Amino acid sequence: MRALLRLQAILLLALAAACTATGPTAGTALASPVAPARRVVLLSLDGLAATRHRELLRQGAYRDPAGLAAFENGGYVVEQALPAEPTLTAVSHASIATGAFPALTAIVSNRFHLPGTPITMGVSGFDVPWGAESLWQAFRRQGKRVGVLAFPGCDHTIAARSADFGMVYVNAPFASPQEVTLDGAAFAPAAPAAAGTSFSPSRRATLSVAFIASGLPATATFTLTALDTTDDGKPNYDTLVVTNDADPSAGVIARVHVGEWFPLRLRAPHPDGGIRTVGAWCLLQALPADLAAVKIYRGGFFALEAYPREFREALDDAAGFWPGPGDDPALAQGEQGRDGLRLADYMAQTERFSEFFTACAKLAVSRERFDLLMLYQPVVDEVEHELLLTDPRQKAFSKARSEAALGAVRQAFLIADRAVGGLARAIDVASDALVVVSDHGMAPVWENVNVNQLLQQAGLAEGELVGGKWRVKASSRMEAYSAGGASHLYLNLAGREPGGVVAPDQADGVIETAAAALARLQVDGENAVEAMYRRDQLAALGLESPNAGDLVVFLTPGFAATSAIGPPSAPVHEPTDLCGQHGYRNTHAEIAAVWLARGAAVPARRVGKESLTEVASFVAHLAGVAPPTNARSWR
Repeated sequence: MRALLRLQAILLLALAAACTATGPTAGTALASPVAPARRVVLLSLDGLAATRHRELLRQGAYRDPAGLAAFENGGYVVEQALPAEPTLTAVSHASIATGAFPALTAIVSNRFHLPGTPITMGVSGFDVPWGAESLWQAFRRQGKRVGVLAFPGCDHTIAARSADFGMVYVNAPFASPQEVTLDGAAFAPAAPAAAGTSFSPSRRATLSVAFIASGLPATATFTLTALDTTDDGKPNYDTLVVTNDADPSAGVIARVHVGEWFPLRLRAPHPDGGIRTVGAWCLLQALPADLAAVKIYRGGFFALEAYPREFREALDDAAGFWPGPGDDPALAQGEQGRDGLRLADYMAQTERFSEFFTACAKLAVSRERFDLLMLYQPVVDEVEHELLLTDPRQKAFSKARSEAALGAVRQAFLIADRAVGGLARAIDVASDALVVVSDHGMAPVWENVNVNQLLQQAGLAEGELVGGKWRVKASSRMEAYSAGGASHLYLNLAGREPGGVVAPDQADGVIETAAAALARLQVDGENAVEAMYRRDQLAALGLESPNAGDLVVFLTPGFAATSAIGPPSAPVHEPTDLCGQHGYRNTHAEIAAVWLARGAAVPARRVGKESLTEVASFVAHLAGVAPPTNARSWR
């Protein structure tokens, strides 16, 4: 009984908090018309938290004069931009681009269940079609030209998710990253021994890469030639020369020393009829003088994806192949003292990824005609997930590690600063408008809550081992789909889900059982759950979509929800390897995002709080066009 009373209290508190937050009510009318900007550029910097941004401004940390600090001088500044809930990447970007809450976008999480499909079937919030008109659709409907580079939701899969030109975010490599170690026997003499010596001044080895994509060779080989450049009569190999066996005419790809990055690349046909560059960034980690153990971190092989073909090939020439994000598993291995990447190496990957996006944006600005250009960079979010190490409860915490990790987070913000500055210089802010937003902030995290495992202990779900992996059994009464600090719990409802096992008159009892189990969950005396909502209570959050769970759960910051299930003895909660997470209520200051603008048609104004659902109308206002159909008005 006490658990149920506590549940009722949690629900009431959650509703009260929702009423005080920025909600889904319509905004006021648009501001008075002004001369529109010639072009509007909207850049989303994933994960750039308002609180840390404000602190870096206070410290004077930003160095680029055209970067993030430049908005403070007469621009439009929202000090705390409030994301849609749950504060997740797919959810927030759908709301930024449409001006609508999840009730209309239908994107309720990064991963969720579609009622009416089997309970074990989940979908990605990045792939599901949106239920509301986007900025690119609205602009094109009005005869405007739009480019979208990697912005979530515009993946060129269907007409509604395509712009006039664009670049698609690439997730899967053609070949996964690998640590390569070559011993001396792998290097054969490549030249006759020098006079008076018994060793060859150059030795060669072969590095083979297997691909898993059609249109690429099954295997590509590269020749690694170790050179002894000292000319001292002793074997002292100090330089590595890299060539592509399949394309000798390309000459030397790289000439590197220990600690230097180099590309492996090849040219291959693209499905659009053109040619693409496929490549990987690699690091020469060790080159012993005697070649006893040459170590190379070989990054994942990627190619950029863009449309139309002429634009893709122009990007390929200007920015090169898709470099891929920082390698989180390799960083974790390196920090554990195994073969992997050091923090400095990981940050070099991060900076390269940002510079690639900026180079692509600059090419689009200089080459293409557009009225709206929508851009995206993920690097701050990626670094914070791995390195927001601030709390002693976090798994990897120590004072020294925390200082190094937070130094990397700071570096990520400065990388974003340079990206904004580079973009600002590429446009003409006297006639163009630049809008910079983020989708959410980030909170430190230390404990995973395995929600399906909790449902199993409550008798509502059952795990099964299939192909060596645990999953929720199709006969379970409920399944949770979790991301970040939020979880959607769906009934396996008879008459709704195929094979549903919960009769409609049993639904309330199942939900109450799940809610009571969650309400009781504490870790070291702290409640893991902050708030819970039944489906009929979600309107207060703008989340009343048919795609939302029958029970939606928000965890307390510090806890992260997972969909994991295992044998009955598996833990309900356990320390997490991540350091930063989002998806929590947008009432938490650390989850607030940024919204900044400067340039033509931008009002000089400072706002305390504003909902990111008003960005779409703001952007349309700057361009002098009508906003997306369901967009909330900008105040």
